[in-house]
Amino acid sequence: MFVCTTERECLVGSGLFLTFNKVFIGETVMSWIIENKEWLFSGAGVAILSFFVANKFSKGGDGGLLSSSNSGTNTNNIDIRIGGEDGHDHLENRAKNTSDKALSEYKDETRILFVDDDARFKVAKILVKSGWVHTKLIKDCETLDDENIREAQILFIDVQGVGVALGFSDEGLGLALAIKKKYPEKKVIIYSAETKGDRFHEALRKADSFLPKNADPYEFQKIVEEFTVGVDGE
Repeated sequence: MFVCTTERECLVGSGLFLTFNKVFIGETVMSWIIENKEWLFSGAGVAILSFFVANKFSKGGDGGLLSSSNSGTNTNNIDIRIGGEDGHDHLENRAKNTSDKALSEYKDETRILFVDDDARFKVAKILVKSGWVHTKLIKDCETLDDENIREAQILFIDVQGVGVALGFSDEGLGLALAIKKKYPEKKVIIYSAETKGDRFHEALRKADSFLPKNADPYEFQKIVEEFTVGVDGE
């Protein structure tokens, strides 16, 4: 193994190692060879060059000098597609599939409550027949902590004849407002058979929707679907 004896030999020898290790090709290498040709072809230069080349080829095998310079690097090629059928569209469709819920699932899970002193009001029964199996009608409630109130996610409240048990002077409007304030996450819909009344009552502003009592049953069902499937899909 060659040992440099002068400062120039050490510096030039180190430069040779660094130059070949970084695989500088072109004018830089050619210029260096021309400037150091006398030393390169001297005994010291030939010894260092022979050692370097032998060492590189013994590590690189069939890959040669260029292959050995990359032998210590692990290269993993990863094919990433963005956009198109295999990229953005696929991710978007997957997101939709994971967030979408079948209407039948909502019908099995959603709890709907009608508060109406008229037990003959048929819309609740129609919703049950339409698959909204957890639909219930009560004539009034004596407390806002009533189990039916707490469990319901969507409440339809008649303006007349309810809220009396709790002493609301505005009856159904007072009850609806109180429920909305206590349970803001619940959907509260007010309905009435009266065409006249206080149209500026706070309950009408706080309620999530309003319907005439003689509206087609489909209008009630449409509201239920909007507050389940429709809201979830936004």
